[in-house]
Amino acid sequence: MYDLVMSRRPTPIGSPDGPGAVDIEHEISEIAGALNLINSRLVKVAERALERGEWIGHGIHSPAQWLAWKAGMSPQHAKQIVQIAEQRASFPLVIDAFDRGELTVDQVHVVVTRAPAWADDRVLHFTKNASVVQLRRAIRAGRFEGDPDQPDPEPRREDRERLSTGNTDQGRWRINGELDIERGSIVDNALSEARDSLFEQGHTDATWADALVEIAQRSLDAVAAESRRERFKTWVHLSADTGDATLTAGWRIPMAVRDRVLCDGQIQPVWERDGVPFSVGRSQRIVPDRTRRIVEHRDRGCRVPGCTADRFVEIHHIIHWLNDGPTDTWNLICLCPKHHRMHHQGRLGITGNADQKCDLTFTDWQGRAIDPAGQPILPTGPPPQPVVPYQHPCGERMDLNWVGLGWAHDNALKHRRQQARQRSAADWMP
Repeated sequence: MYDLVMSRRPTPIGSPDGPGAVDIEHEISEIAGALNLINSRLVKVAERALERGEWIGHGIHSPAQWLAWKAGMSPQHAKQIVQIAEQRASFPLVIDAFDRGELTVDQVHVVVTRAPAWADDRVLHFTKNASVVQLRRAIRAGRFEGDPDQPDPEPRREDRERLSTGNTDQGRWRINGELDIERGSIVDNALSEARDSLFEQGHTDATWADALVEIAQRSLDAVAAESRRERFKTWVHLSADTGDATLTAGWRIPMAVRDRVLCDGQIQPVWERDGVPFSVGRSQRIVPDRTRRIVEHRDRGCRVPGCTADRFVEIHHIIHWLNDGPTDTWNLICLCPKHHRMHHQGRLGITGNADQKCDLTFTDWQGRAIDPAGQPILPTGPPPQPVVPYQHPCGERMDLNWVGLGWAHDNALKHRRQQARQRSAADWMP
C-alpha cells in the first residue's frame, strides 16, 4: 500500500494549492532525467577514451584517476563511470535504457558490476523499479543460475580480496575490505585473541577497535631495526604559535589527544624564519629525517597535478644537487615513485618554489604546461531532456525470497526441462 506522499498526484503548475505553485516532484524528475542523459554521455566519452588510450598521460595511474582530475569529480564517482564504460557492450538492454534517461548511473553501476552479462534482459525490468539499496541487496552472484555447460567464470575484480584504509572528511580513520573465508577467519581469530588478551590485562570494556590497535601495536613493537622503527612512527606536528597539532597527512587532532601525546612523546623542535623552516642548504645532499617530515607535512602526497598518491612518496630536489640545488624546503618536493622516474627520464618537467602556493609549474615531455585541474566549459543552453519523463523506483517493500527466481541461463532452463521429462517418464514406467 502507498502512503499519502506516494499516492499524491502531481500539482499542476499554477495551482493555488501549493506555495509558489511549483510541482517539486515533477521538477526533480526533470532534473533526474537530464542527469541520466548527461551521465550516459560521460560514460560514452569514457568508453572512447578507453578504446583509444587517450587517458594515458604524464604518469596517470588509471582511467578513473584521469577522469576524476579532468572532470573535477570524486575518485569514487570517476571509478563508477569507468566501470560502466568497460561493460557497455556487455549489457546492451540496460545501457540502452540508460541512454534514454530511464536509469540512473548508480542503478546501472550495480547491474554491470554484479550481474552476469547473459542476465541483461532478466534484470532490466527489476532495475527500473528497484532502488539502489534494493539492487545492491538483490543482485548477487548466488541469485543467478549460470550456464551448466560452461566453466565457472573468473571472479570479477570487485569480487576479489580488497582492503583500503584512509581518512574521512570528518578527520577520522576508516578501514574497509573483504577477504576470502579462510584468510578472513585468520584475521577474525587474531582479533579475538587480542581482545581476550586485553580483557585478561584488566581492560574489561575492550572493543574490537581496541583489539585491532593492539595487533598493530604488537607488529610495530616487533620491529628490530631502529631505522625501520623510526620510519613507521606516527609524527604529530605541533605549532608553537597556535598550539594546533596535525598529523603528517594534514589532519588536525583533537586537543585531548594532543595533550595526551605530549605527556609521553619525543619533542624535536624545528626552527623557522618568516614561517620557513631552516634547512641544510649545500652542506648535505641526503634529506634529513626532520626536513623530510616537514616536506611531507607540507605536500601531503605527490604534487603532480591529478596524482592521488599520498603514501610511500619520495623527496626530490627540484634543482638537482649536481646542478648546485640546495637541500632546502623550497627546493624539495614530494613525488610518487612513478612521477619521480618520469622526471629523471626527461618526461616530466618541474620548476618553481615548493614553499609558495601555486608557484610550481609542471610540463610534459613536449614542454607543454600541465593544467592543475580540469577546465569546465560553461553551458550555453538548457540540459538535454529525455523523450520519456524519468520514473523513480517504486520504493515499496521487497521480499528477497521472491527476487531472482527467474534469473537463470537459457541452458540451465533447458537442463531443468530435460530432467523434468526424464522424471516424468520414469514415473510412468511399469
